[in-house]
Amino acid sequence: MLALLGVFLLVATSIKGVWQPTQQRLERAERTYQQRLALAFDMQKARPIRQSQSSQPWSSHLSESVAAAGLELLQLDKDPRSLRAAISGDGRVLLDWLIKTERDGARMQSMVLERQDDQLRASVVWMLD
Repeated sequence: MLALLGVFLLVATSIKGVWQPTQQRLERAERTYQQRLALAFDMQKARPIRQSQSSQPWSSHLSESVAAAGLELLQLDKDPRSLRAAISGDGRVLLDWLIKTERDGARMQSMVLERQDDQLRASVVWMLD
């Protein structure tokens, strides 16, 4: 009877100590996988909302949109393949402007953000078509 009780306790402890935590980790891993799969799918189908149809050069459009957003254009350099700009302003406004610019069809190659006092400065390189 004591041996039977020992076997029962061994089985119960094994189920409680090994099987249940393993099942919980598996369920958590499956949920994480599904969430990441959905995120990857959303990222793949994400496209710019609209392409810039303006005949205006990108550098002029950039200067005007920076001014319209209330930001300061510190530097603007253009070479045949890219446009480099340094822009400064309120952090939230600057980040919103960067997001809008990408949605408008700009292709960002690189960006460096720096905090300067109560302002945010972005050094951005865009690819030109």
